[in-house]
Amino acid sequence: MKREENSTRHAPRATRREHSPTLTVDLGAVRANWRLLKDRHAKKSIAAVVKANAYGLGVEAVSRALWDEGCREFFVATLEEGIELRGILPDAAIAVFSGVFAGEEKEYAAHRLVPVINDAGQLAAASGQRSVILHIDTGITRLGLSESEAKKLSADWPLITGRCRLIMSHLACSSEPAHPKNAEQLARFRQTLARFPGARASVCNSAGLFLPPEFHFDLGRPGCALYGINPTPGKNPMQHVATLSAPILQIRTLDRDETVGYGATCQVKKGSRIAILALGYADGYFRSQSNKGAAFINGRKVPIIGRVSMDMIALDVSAAAGVTPDMRAEFINAEQTVDDVAGQCGTIGYEIFTRIGERVKRVYHS
Repeated sequence: MKREENSTRHAPRATRREHSPTLTVDLGAVRANWRLLKDRHAKKSIAAVVKANAYGLGVEAVSRALWDEGCREFFVATLEEGIELRGILPDAAIAVFSGVFAGEEKEYAAHRLVPVINDAGQLAAASGQRSVILHIDTGITRLGLSESEAKKLSADWPLITGRCRLIMSHLACSSEPAHPKNAEQLARFRQTLARFPGARASVCNSAGLFLPPEFHFDLGRPGCALYGINPTPGKNPMQHVATLSAPILQIRTLDRDETVGYGATCQVKKGSRIAILALGYADGYFRSQSNKGAAFINGRKVPIIGRVSMDMIALDVSAAAGVTPDMRAEFINAEQTVDDVAGQCGTIGYEIFTRIGERVKRVYHS
């Protein structure tokens, strides 16, 4: 009897999984984007930023693909992310942006993680670490050693030079090539870097790789561009990576004039065909797309009508002949990219991807 109960309890899960929203990730495109970015770097030397579950796309599959492509240096945001990545890539160099805090020293050593040092206290906490990265704040005003702190630290450079894997900074406006902040930060970084002779250096992120070679130094640290997000203000040079789709749960032909969704914000005519999709703001899709977003079914663009709810979205498929309940709709694809959706929502592609929820099934192909 117990076996039958377990069997009954587990069986619906497989059915639901088949009818779940899906994020399909093209790992071949991720690898191609890494190659393109590497070729752009003046010294052909780049790492990969895979924080936040590889920007929501899945850190295990993405980091393994990048390792297979030849990437050997990776950056994450937190100690927990570093430990997870170490379990995936035993031989990679893994740096943690947040740095080491008191009580974490043994974890860093046990998992061979490289802390990014953001203040003098972290340097003290990392005294037993074999390798560190020094982070100099040159004007983004987030984490990092101030230039005055770096000046004081440079007096001890002969003592730490053997442990310092890299000296880095982070650009605030690299996606705007003409912004004066870029030149300002470059000058400030060079001035501070001169106090640390022989140090390996890094300042450019994805967009920084599209700035002149003087920004490239010894290592690039791309993140968003690996995942197909446009790092430039012009045409996107990156390959499309991830497609967000959802199944049609039901198609209804209305037998009277009606309203759709919460708040009755959309009125539709008798005879309209309405498709209900298994996707909502609980899956990370933006509620602000209510009555203005769109999806694609078999290449046909169809509008979102009514409010995006927690679990469902309605599409008007009246003008899309041949739509059947066994089809899926694509909300992010090569025709409507993550940047396009971000623009519609008044945000950036980073937020679109990282908001995609856990119940959205990740599917990978090469």
